[in-house]
Amino acid sequence: MPALTIRAKLFILGEFIAALLVLAFALAQWTWSGAQTLLVLLGLSLATSTMKVVLPRVPGNLSMAYVFVIWGIVRMSLGETLMMGWAISLVQSYWHNKRKPAAIQLLFNLSVLSVSIGVGSLAFKAKFIEEFLPSPSLRIFLAAFVFFVGNTVGVSMIIGLTERLSAWNVWRTSYLWSFPHYALGASVVGAVERLRNVIGLEVALLILPAAYLVYQTFVMHLARLNQALERTEQEKRHAEENASLHLRTIRALALAIEAKDQTTGSHLHRVQTYATELAKDFGLNPEETNALQAAAILHDVGKLVVPEHIISKPAKLTPDEFTKMKAHTIVGGEIIASINFPFAVVPLVRGHHEKWDGSGYPDGLRGEEIPLGARILTAVDCLDALASDRQYRKAMPLDKAMAIIVAESGKSFDPRVVEALHKRCYELEKLALSTLEQDAVKLSADVHVDRGSAPDAGYAAGSDIGRASCALTGEDAARELSVINSINSQIAQLGSLEAGLPAVEARLHELIPFDCFALYRRRGESLECVFAKGEAASLLVGLSIESGVGVSGWTLMNGMPLMNGNPQTEFGLEGKVPPEFTLASGLSIPLDSEFGTIGVVTLYSRRRDDFQTSHLRALLAISSRLAYQIYLSAATPVLAIGDATQPDDAAMGIQLGQLSEVLKHASVLHPDLIPNCSLPA
Repeated sequence: MPALTIRAKLFILGEFIAALLVLAFALAQWTWSGAQTLLVLLGLSLATSTMKVVLPRVPGNLSMAYVFVIWGIVRMSLGETLMMGWAISLVQSYWHNKRKPAAIQLLFNLSVLSVSIGVGSLAFKAKFIEEFLPSPSLRIFLAAFVFFVGNTVGVSMIIGLTERLSAWNVWRTSYLWSFPHYALGASVVGAVERLRNVIGLEVALLILPAAYLVYQTFVMHLARLNQALERTEQEKRHAEENASLHLRTIRALALAIEAKDQTTGSHLHRVQTYATELAKDFGLNPEETNALQAAAILHDVGKLVVPEHIISKPAKLTPDEFTKMKAHTIVGGEIIASINFPFAVVPLVRGHHEKWDGSGYPDGLRGEEIPLGARILTAVDCLDALASDRQYRKAMPLDKAMAIIVAESGKSFDPRVVEALHKRCYELEKLALSTLEQDAVKLSADVHVDRGSAPDAGYAAGSDIGRASCALTGEDAARELSVINSINSQIAQLGSLEAGLPAVEARLHELIPFDCFALYRRRGESLECVFAKGEAASLLVGLSIESGVGVSGWTLMNGMPLMNGNPQTEFGLEGKVPPEFTLASGLSIPLDSEFGTIGVVTLYSRRRDDFQTSHLRALLAISSRLAYQIYLSAATPVLAIGDATQPDDAAMGIQLGQLSEVLKHASVLHPDLIPNCSLPA
């Protein structure tokens, strides 16, 4: 038996007190109907109490003895009927019953039965009832109805309180169906009562076959009910299997997004948890909740059409890049529309970047024009994005992220959604962390496949990264061109990068304001900072950066320039940024040769968003010459400024010999640029 709650104990106490009042009234009004009547009815009721049927879905049973209880209410005094009812209850509880009731259960059953008999007797014998319903047959039906309600409602209440179920649902599904049988029993009692005046008390024996027939109707009805319940359970399991299949399909699509954005997996789980819980707070119906759950997982599926370098860019997007990013809401809606979900997922996916004030995209919806599910998704998606690690920044503490959401209430977000989210954000975060799957599927995005000699369409020759040309006009353009030519000449005349890069760095200041210059040389799939000058240079020299990490690593991986990236990501999201590192924006370009990217140059500034397209243009103008010079000096290690270690004569001889071979090779590849030459001995 489940542990009783306070409410259940109070209900049992109330039933017990009511039963005592009924007993006191019965003793005060005690009369005898005669030993013959009492013994006949008691014997027949005990005989039929063994005709029990098990009730569906709830613990308990029902016997045919209720027919004699109804007749006892009609023929005998209240006290005699109570005695008969108690005897029936005891037989039902202990006769061939594998599960004997606990003392408190037996006490409750006797109390409910006593109260039911009391109100049933009142319904049949009260003076005001006789005046209102002079027909005994109608009063028998009324007494049977009141006895049925009192008995079944009391049991349903205690089942609901102990099993934490709805008492109404328990009564409706487990007891309401039996009322027609009570009505049939009342009809039998009415007919026998009429015949008793003609035949005598022996007519009571006729109730036995009638009770048996009622018992058989119970059995047949329950058999059909159990079959129906079994079919319902099968249909429910089938529906759950289909729902599970849909959910797995949704998660598979979400994994496709995660292949492009490795932060998406846990992000989707948290967004789904937050959104589902807020759906309960706002009273969304099951269809709306299912739609929101699906949209929470699939809202970014449209990113499949967004270039990867835009998704992973550790910096602000350019207008053109943002235009491509905004398309993911429309494409996502089109992808979801092709799935043909049985609930409205498309409007939520399409509208998860709409804003309360109408400044969002793609349709510029405002206020309640935005579906409620989309308003919920917009707020929780933004909160989790702020509170999660991204390529361009570390995660914010939850309280600071929530403060930003609150500040945008009424502008970007629905105020009601923000209020509900603010109240529960810590609770929801704890719930999301506790339910995050530890064995989530990890895609083999970095796997190396050895088999396959060549792609069917052939290999691409060399680097094919295009660069937009920039037209230069006016005096500023002439000055810029003069400085660039001068820098390129300096680079071309470098005896060694160690000796010449400081001069190049100094001259570059004429075109670009920056606080630190860093040159990274490629080492396999990572970069090593081999030269740095300016603020925080000592923190960068020797720094190793994996491909794809930070501003410089992103540039290496994508082979594209990056403007105004976050320099703190150079140390990796898991790395510890030195407290004295104050650089706030970075301009990075790849140094490309015909053999691929061989290095990266990154300029840093203490000011956010300090670099402009003109600065990028100037840096790109010297990138080819600088890349070529690094390629030529590949055999000679480049030393950072301030490094006092110098190569010895033997090492220098080996390096010069290697450099001579490089020059010979380069003169063959580019005879128009480099004549056939060799270094002097």
